[in-house]
Amino acid sequence: MKIFRTMVIALTFGLVVSWYFDIWHSPVETIDELIGKNYDFAARNYFKSPPQYQYEVNVNHELSEFDGAILHHKEKLKDSIVQVYTWKFINRKKTIWVGKTSESDSQIIDAIRYKNDIKF
Repeated sequence: MKIFRTMVIALTFGLVVSWYFDIWHSPVETIDELIGKNYDFAARNYFKSPPQYQYEVNVNHELSEFDGAILHHKEKLKDSIVQVYTWKFINRKKTIWVGKTSESDSQIIDAIRYKNDIKF
């Protein structure tokens, strides 16, 4: 009985540590299932809460390294203004860049998840 209890405690501890440190994911990765969808879909079905941070960028102006990746998708945009939304979770953040395209007025152009301690 003591061995079983020790195994259960060790397994539980291992699961909590792997969840907290998010060892199953890269430090930064694309959220492919959101790219191409619209903001309303993501807010309603994926995030289910308002973002903690929001700002806008103009792709025709100098961008930070963090926002600069959106330039790879510039040809899709019908407007130079892109909305940036970030949700913060316990050990990671998720950010989406939303712009006006021929398909939607609020299409997700890029989406990433990254650990909280990542510096761009």
